[in-house]
Amino acid sequence: MTRPCADGWLEQRLRRRGRPVGWPQLLQWLLHDPEQGYYGAGHVRFGTDGDFVTSPTLGTAFAGLLARQLLPLFDGLAAEDAGPLALIEWGPGEGDLAVQLRGALEQLDPPWLERLTLVLQEASPALRRRQHQRLKAAGWPLVTAAAAAPRRGVVLANELFDALPVERFQLADDGWRQLQVDLDAEGGLQEVPGPPLSASLLRQLAALGLPADGGGRRVGWTSEWCPALAPCLRRMRRGLDRGWLLAIDYALTADRLYAPWRDGGTLVAVQGQRAGADLLRDPGRQDLTAHVCLDAMALAAGRSGWHWHGSALQGEALLGLGLAGELSALSGAEAGSLAKRLQRREELLRLVDPHLLGGFHWMLMQTEPAEALAGESIRIWPGWSA
Repeated sequence: MTRPCADGWLEQRLRRRGRPVGWPQLLQWLLHDPEQGYYGAGHVRFGTDGDFVTSPTLGTAFAGLLARQLLPLFDGLAAEDAGPLALIEWGPGEGDLAVQLRGALEQLDPPWLERLTLVLQEASPALRRRQHQRLKAAGWPLVTAAAAAPRRGVVLANELFDALPVERFQLADDGWRQLQVDLDAEGGLQEVPGPPLSASLLRQLAALGLPADGGGRRVGWTSEWCPALAPCLRRMRRGLDRGWLLAIDYALTADRLYAPWRDGGTLVAVQGQRAGADLLRDPGRQDLTAHVCLDAMALAAGRSGWHWHGSALQGEALLGLGLAGELSALSGAEAGSLAKRLQRREELLRLVDPHLLGGFHWMLMQTEPAEALAGESIRIWPGWSA
């Protein structure tokens, strides 16, 4: 993978560094640098007119159904204690989902709603400014990450883990090696072989079905691994005394992520509603996203103080939470104009389409063993698979 010399900010940074850089550091720059990064500097564009669509940018249907999943989780916590509750959203983007969830919960009108505080965990200064504008009129008590102490409640991470920096690696004649990015002789960007993978990482990959000898894969076979997964889960766990974590993201089981035929991994660039393999094009102006490994997530959860409850495809989860009924209700005249009903129908169908947002996985974790938090007072949609 090479890019012609453009003498841009990334080339200048690599020139100052004077040596190749690994993909975790590179992705930290490309995505989260406060001056140049896609998220950090606020270059991200959400929605149908932007670079990519998220469930809440389609409309309010996703939040309305998600609130039905959150309701029993908070019911159980509220029944245990009369103290405050928190919805802690990591990576809240521009705040769309938070605002929509507030409206959905107000419609459900649970007795604990006035005890609920919203806590936003957002690293990007640019996005924090957008969130403030979006939320200031929503009437929801807001706590910034800096002021947030450990709480009782639910951590929500919608499309967060796919934006964590990953390590790209490749099979060489002498085994697995990191891939790095450097400048070529003309000053352009190129991907180059780096040092061998550590013994610790090789053991972790072997446990996920990717053997140290390559398992018959060809020399040059490439994939990725997320070293930031466990540290992120640990930070989330430190912010919660008791409760749940619901992560929603594109994900694959290890046997599919590391299948011999999936050469190249899942890391893609997204810009203007198009996904491509040119990861070094237009640095800081395109999203770079990789699928979550479900098995690695479950293992990291256990090592980070979480108890893995299970996972479910978003399409199945939303159908279990009443999406089919929402579709049926659109046939009634009280559902509004034909144009409004068609728009709502399109929104609902995109949420469950397995080739679109329906292919997301919902991953549920808890701070306590299953019997301590999932008693009779907590009725969770039953489609989760451990």
